[in-house]
Amino acid sequence: MTIISRALKETGTTGPVRFILFGPRGDDAFAAPQEVGSYEYVTVSKFAQAPAVRRKLAECDMVFDIGGGDSFSDIYGFKRLLKIAGLKFLVPQMGKRLVLSPQTIGPFSASWARKLGGAALRRAHKVFARDAPSADRARDLLRPEQAEQLQLTTDVAFALSRFDYWPDSFPVLEEGKTHVALNVSGLLYSGGYTKSNQFGLSVDYATLIDNLIAELSARPDVVLWLLPHVYRISSTALESDRSVCMTLAEKTSGVNLAPLFYNAREAKTFIAGMNLMLAARMHAAIGAVSSGVACVPMSYSVKFQGLFESLDYPHTLDMKTVSQEEALARCLNALDHVEGMRADAQKSAASAQARLQPYRDFIAEFVKARTR
Repeated sequence: MTIISRALKETGTTGPVRFILFGPRGDDAFAAPQEVGSYEYVTVSKFAQAPAVRRKLAECDMVFDIGGGDSFSDIYGFKRLLKIAGLKFLVPQMGKRLVLSPQTIGPFSASWARKLGGAALRRAHKVFARDAPSADRARDLLRPEQAEQLQLTTDVAFALSRFDYWPDSFPVLEEGKTHVALNVSGLLYSGGYTKSNQFGLSVDYATLIDNLIAELSARPDVVLWLLPHVYRISSTALESDRSVCMTLAEKTSGVNLAPLFYNAREAKTFIAGMNLMLAARMHAAIGAVSSGVACVPMSYSVKFQGLFESLDYPHTLDMKTVSQEEALARCLNALDHVEGMRADAQKSAASAQARLQPYRDFIAEFVKARTR
């Protein structure tokens, strides 16, 4: 939304602009970026809500679908993909041009998912893939004559700015210490939606997290912060990072819980104050790398490698291939290489800005064409 808002201003769009945000139940508790201005939130949690969604789509001049950034895949199950794909069918039905904002495309492991994903993709006016493997998968699913509709870019979170001040609600960071943020995924800690290693990890994630907390909290030069990144403010749902982080923080003395974030800029501002981030959530890792913070992205899916390798960031830990011992060692050894990793993050962040320019340019032209 930030990029779109800026494009509207830069193209001299006059008159009131209203955003209609479509998303799952509960996300409306979080504040939209200030630059967005007027907006309405439409809950899309049940298929029965399709008629209401259609009515709201009819009010839109432009429709951008970001698919949660990385949910346009069957790795999260049938229902999740069906919901993500649903809007991609509804928009063209309403006579609107659909733009797929930068997101992971696939993987689609099941044949039904590949068919569904391909049918949805082929209805889009423009497709932005946020990494090279996604672009390859999209190219295979699009018709040959649709090749020009596909553009390689990167994640829009790299364009998100942080505050230029430290919010009063944030704790004061002790000087002279190494501040390490450990982003614990509630979903992985529970074993996935199936509660039985749904993502096929080669490590026991819960044990890895417990060992990292024990090791890092015992170091006198380290201040450990447990940082939830996916949660609903008043929910203890299975995939909530916050409920798990709260439980873990209560179990171990000397472990700090990051403050409650009410918007993405707050989260990014706090992350930028860290020396090292260990992150199992994609956007927590992006928040660190885009801020020039040393980071170990703890991958449970090819989406991690696809995005970070596309930006030449070499520090991803593949939790589907490494041993338990290697995973722990890699995370702890990062403490000895913070400066080099920070330099790598800064280079990747600069590369990401260049990668986002085609998306910015497209939006500017798209806005001009639709508001003439």
